[in-house]
Amino acid sequence: MKLKKQPILNKYLLLLLLFSFPFLWGQQKDKDKAIIPHIRLKVDGKKDRISLRWAVDEPIAWQKANKIGFSLKRFTLSRDGKVLPKAEEKDLGIFKPASENEWKKIVEKNDNAAIVAQSLFGDSFEVEMGEKQGKLEGVVNKSQEVEQRFAYALMAADLDFEVAKLAGWAYTDTNVKSNERYLYTVSINTSEGTLLVQKGDALATTSATHELPKPLDFIGIFKDKAVTLSWEYLQLRDTYTAYYVEKSQDGASFKSLGDLPVMNMNDNDGRQVQGMTFVDSLAQNTSTFSYRIRGKTIFGDYGPYSDVVSGAGKKSLEATPRISDFIIDENEEIKLEWEFPQEDEKNIASFELLHSETDLQNTYKVIKNKIPVSSRSIITKSLAPSNYYKIQAIGKAGDKRESFSVLAQPNDTTPPETPLQFEGKIDSLGVAHLKWKANTEKDLEGYHIFRGIQKGDELVRLTPQAITKNHFEDKVVLENLNSKVYYYVTATDRRKNQSKPSIILELEKPDKVKPQTPVFTEYKLEDDGKITINWMRSHSDDVELHQLFRKAKDDADKSWKMIYETKEIKPDYTYTDKDVEADKSYIYYLLAIDKSKLKSDKSQEMTLRSNKIEALSILTNLSGSANRNKKQIELNWKISSKDVGEIVVYRQKGTEKPTMWGTLSGAQNFLEDKSVQTGNSYTYLIKPMLKSNQLAKTEKITIEY
Repeated sequence: MKLKKQPILNKYLLLLLLFSFPFLWGQQKDKDKAIIPHIRLKVDGKKDRISLRWAVDEPIAWQKANKIGFSLKRFTLSRDGKVLPKAEEKDLGIFKPASENEWKKIVEKNDNAAIVAQSLFGDSFEVEMGEKQGKLEGVVNKSQEVEQRFAYALMAADLDFEVAKLAGWAYTDTNVKSNERYLYTVSINTSEGTLLVQKGDALATTSATHELPKPLDFIGIFKDKAVTLSWEYLQLRDTYTAYYVEKSQDGASFKSLGDLPVMNMNDNDGRQVQGMTFVDSLAQNTSTFSYRIRGKTIFGDYGPYSDVVSGAGKKSLEATPRISDFIIDENEEIKLEWEFPQEDEKNIASFELLHSETDLQNTYKVIKNKIPVSSRSIITKSLAPSNYYKIQAIGKAGDKRESFSVLAQPNDTTPPETPLQFEGKIDSLGVAHLKWKANTEKDLEGYHIFRGIQKGDELVRLTPQAITKNHFEDKVVLENLNSKVYYYVTATDRRKNQSKPSIILELEKPDKVKPQTPVFTEYKLEDDGKITINWMRSHSDDVELHQLFRKAKDDADKSWKMIYETKEIKPDYTYTDKDVEADKSYIYYLLAIDKSKLKSDKSQEMTLRSNKIEALSILTNLSGSANRNKKQIELNWKISSKDVGEIVVYRQKGTEKPTMWGTLSGAQNFLEDKSVQTGNSYTYLIKPMLKSNQLAKTEKITIEY
């Protein structure tokens, strides 16, 4: 079938290029991600019917789905405000594009139908922009033909609901009730093939009132034989797919501007268009023209007209004033003179005098307005050390033409005020952070920073050009021998007048040099096992405290523990370690810490062994009892060593002084004392005597008899 209507396609292309609208079913594409096609479904409920429009949102899937067809179902969810226990399903049919013969009946009369038919059945589909286009000069090349068919077909269907029905993309359900709520679903007709497209669904009810909104913020800007119309688009983008512009020369009878609506296709890549514009030419500037617009939905409904915008074209101002001279008197008054063609005075309403201190864009302000059109000079006062002036002509149509600027500078020998509240600090990275109160002079150019490293020396300027901010950062070398840095700041104006220096700021550099290490001088191993250690202090001036650390040499726990700390600063120190075990080796080291919390290197470690002798526990499980049948006290124990020569026993009766009771052999592990009297308590001290002359622990027990 050859349904190629080239003029229609070219007309639609011009529309797209001029006005651009994101056709309703368009989907953002990401070439790096797999695209899952969807069926997009929209519904519109009226008093006695519900209209539906759908389309697949991906070109290839759209083309395949048109051949397979769509399955439309309706589910009744509630009735009379009550949710049904089970939704009532109704199959509304299978929808495919009408046959070619049916399309032939209307394509000659309906441009939208011709576009859709060409998209569905045409042998080729391309838009030509001229006879001489090259392979890369067409709007869309052959490789994009499916996208062309897809875009134009859906756009044409959006403009004509009956054409959408003929294409199998729309349906009107008249078998509906006002007391029911429905869910419609559109899916691919699985009886004729498989295609991965996610179904579309939408909730709908009938509506007794169906009022469409009026277009928003419709305005017109009239210029020389042209008008630019604009209106808000984003808020109503889901309501209207297209707008029709109408024009009137008498304010009453309006005619549409062409057959095609104004649409928009700029909502892509995540951008959303806020407003729409339309430019129309005017036959002349002397007549008043009126405009109005109204929107159209994808269901074929027109909304109400917008407010009417009226106006006449205005001739543009062509002549531009030129400042020819200026004079500055001793009172700093400035006389400006300018030129402007006398024959163009009829096109302007007045002149304006503009002023700026910097000549930068958007800094000029009107200081004198409504200057008569016949004037060619004006006297004004100097407002700043540097004055930039322009003369601006105001056209009767509201347009403006301004002259080039001129600079007028009165004499100035007064320096700025001395900067105040100068302060700063140097951080741990060696960056000096300086700040001061900003000066308020209008002609202030900026500030200069000066630095010195020795008190009393001349400070050197750090800033080649004046800085404009009232703060500055300077990198300081921390490794130098000097511990302090000195700064001051001056202010300078545009005439290079420099203020007096600020106060000299003395900043102390952060300490990056760790203190010297303290040194052990001597030690003493006391007879009772204590260890006394002496050491010499760290000789760094900023040392703040000394610490002594210890760990047991042969223990499983190898961690160091601080056993002594002192903030007292003196030439040497003495510390006695009392918390030691007998005959055990300990390792010690010293550490110094300065005011900046920097730590010295560890001192040389020193290993010392305690002289403390601890008595051995030889007798264990000592127990006793009063045996009144035998009239004696009986004691028993165990001996854990074969090194026992003899056992000496002392006895104490009540509170009397202990006396020697007797001597037992080294192997004897019991004692029977018959020299006891009823009503007394007896305490026994049992001391093993070792052959090796080592000290053994004396065991003690008290028995009541």
